Amino acid sequence: MAETKSSSGGSGSGGSGNTIMNTANELGHEAGGVTAGAGGGSSSSGSNSNEGNSSTCDATDTEREWAQAAHTEFSKGNYTAALTLLSQLHSTRPKDHKVLMNKVVVEYYKSDLKKTDTFRKQLADICAQSGLKIGEVGGGEEGERSVVQFNHCLVLYHLHQYRAALTLLEKMYTGLESLEESVGIGVCLLMAECHLGAHHPERALPVIAHTETTFLPQPLPHTPSHKQPTAPHDKENKSPEKNNVSVGMGSNNSSSSSSSSSSSSSSSSSSSSSIGSSGAASEEIRCSATQEQLRGRLQQLRVRALLMMRALRLAKKELKTIVTHAVNAGNSLNITLVSLKSQLEYLRGNHRKAIKVLNQCAAIPPPSPSFGPSLGVMYYNNLGVIHMGLGKPTLACLYLQKALKEAQVDDDTSQSGGSGDLLSQRPLYQLSSNVQMELYYNLGVTLLHMNKPEKAFDFLLEVVQVYSMNPRLWLRLAECCIAVHKSGVQEDMSSKRGIIQGTVGVGVHRKICLATRIADHNKKQCDPHSESDAAFPEPTLEFGHLCLRNALALLQDDASTTPLTDEQEASGVLPELYPAGPSSPLRGTEVVSLRVSALACSAYVTLCLSEFPAALRHAEALLAAHPKTPAMYKLLGHLYAGEALICLGKVSEAITHLDPRLVGDLNLSPPSLDSAHNTSTTNANTTNATTPHQGWYPNTTASTMQVMRYNLSVAYALRRDWEKANNLLKEVWTESNGHMPAQVIMLAMYIQLQMGNIDVMKNIVKKNILLT
Repeated sequence: MAETKSSSGGSGSGGSGNTIMNTANELGHEAGGVTAGAGGGSSSSGSNSNEGNSSTCDATDTEREWAQAAHTEFSKGNYTAALTLLSQLHSTRPKDHKVLMNKVVVEYYKSDLKKTDTFRKQLADICAQSGLKIGEVGGGEEGERSVVQFNHCLVLYHLHQYRAALTLLEKMYTGLESLEESVGIGVCLLMAECHLGAHHPERALPVIAHTETTFLPQPLPHTPSHKQPTAPHDKENKSPEKNNVSVGMGSNNSSSSSSSSSSSSSSSSSSSSSIGSSGAASEEIRCSATQEQLRGRLQQLRVRALLMMRALRLAKKELKTIVTHAVNAGNSLNITLVSLKSQLEYLRGNHRKAIKVLNQCAAIPPPSPSFGPSLGVMYYNNLGVIHMGLGKPTLACLYLQKALKEAQVDDDTSQSGGSGDLLSQRPLYQLSSNVQMELYYNLGVTLLHMNKPEKAFDFLLEVVQVYSMNPRLWLRLAECCIAVHKSGVQEDMSSKRGIIQGTVGVGVHRKICLATRIADHNKKQCDPHSESDAAFPEPTLEFGHLCLRNALALLQDDASTTPLTDEQEASGVLPELYPAGPSSPLRGTEVVSLRVSALACSAYVTLCLSEFPAALRHAEALLAAHPKTPAMYKLLGHLYAGEALICLGKVSEAITHLDPRLVGDLNLSPPSLDSAHNTSTTNANTTNATTPHQGWYPNTTASTMQVMRYNLSVAYALRRDWEKANNLLKEVWTESNGHMPAQVIMLAMYIQLQMGNIDVMKNIVKKNILLT
């Protein structure tokens, strides 16, 4: 409901609770460390898997020992020692590009993954020296190319360049059977993460399913939690072996996941002597533990995708499976699972339960503060979003500001090492933890709900520079422009001071000078010959008009609005989605609802800018937008069309749009088109709280009828049909209970003068102006 009604009356009063909510939970379910140091870990792990192979064909025994020792030191986190051994190996094999690749990775790790720009250049140099092309798949050196490609895609992922990463990953995905298993798993997990990062959850689900069928046995061997092996150097924060056993914190990150798979495979292949000493049983337990971790990661990826698509029944079922498995295995819930459960409750409308679940994070030891958004950022952001759903925007704004401060503290801490290139200042896993735009988006929409459009505009303007393809974001900017223009409109409309221009004389000779017209507060007061400022990003109607044009251009005309049945949803049928980052994708009903809202805003803005033909086109498009367009929007469409026709001199046509009978049994709470579908998953106690009345539309059927009668009376007056105009205005006057806007008083005086009723007109002046 809040999704569309903000634009209707032109006041731009509302944002979307759903819009904020989904963005917030993108932070929430990745609280376990979106970029936990595994980002570099998987690149190094994938590369180091070739260390043993690079020396197996024509390497000497000494070179094999160096390669094995380098891998061991790297696994321990002793990067200086590993680099020394690799340098010795490189001196004897200067043309071995696999050795050079491993050396580059270890150097990158030694820098705490900070020299990202240098690492990317070194990858390009390796490709140039070996004659490889990163964007190609196939050829004799498939294993070598796949490692380089995978490392390159990891860097792109952490830089939020999801489309560029997907371009390479899709080529590798088509040739998945030709890749090493560790690299193949990493490709699948990273590809699913990139689809989620690009706000295409419907594309991530097939990848997740294919990964399960390809790399997991059916059924998975059960391994008791107390028998799962621990990496020998688990205390090293950056060791790939730590990510191999830390299912909880890194499970939501593609890079983290792929690191675990790659490092485990690498260790098993190049450290076969240590595994062999444990016997076949130990190897089976290790393999089972790794598969359990992979299954857990895939399940969490699926839950995230389903929640992003708002397939709540499927998400609840999948999440229940994960929680049950964790409890049966004797494992405690981690922050990721708690955040996912809180998000699920929020989407179901159980806001207070969502807060209760979210507060469980306080009892869970937080992950390393260096990995991903801090727990404070996630916690305060999600609290703000949930309180926004409860209809408490002021409290929501407080929490979101706390989240923003936490994020700024994290940024200041990570940049305390000095100034320079950002890619050289911060570790790779912290580059992808930047959630500033998501916080700005949430805060901007919240401020719009708080009727602070100027501040909301500033935040949303920053976001649109990154997410310029989001039609909902352009609509929110337009609503800010409209709200700024309409600030104080209620006081202006009720003020009667503008009726009297002044007085002449004193005593019995005192004369009152009435205004010939009252300033139209809807119209923009400016020089019509002044240069348009539409190109300047300021909260003006001109810029708002530009925003609305962008929104309408990005919205699909043929979006499907057919809701899924319970049977379809239960069977796994998913709705058609349209991306709208940084919030979750839009369903077809939401696209149509946004289009209706944008058309209403466009009609209002063009009327204010005196572009009457354009206003008429938008109003007519609004009336024909969809058979299930909410009645409130249809009423606005008729009002805007009638006003545009009057301004174009077509009074007779305008009268057909201003018939009070069009009101009928009007639903005065304009819902979105899918409100009926949403009620089945929304708590009845919280629905009304999320959609407060914003004051831009009449709050009763009687007041709506008054608006229609007043406008129709104006039309009859313009046609000089004084009797009909007077009779309609009498009905408005009778039902007003003495509280008459200045415009109605002026119209009444004008009609009485035209009808020759001077005494009646004087009485109106005396009772409604002089005595008030």
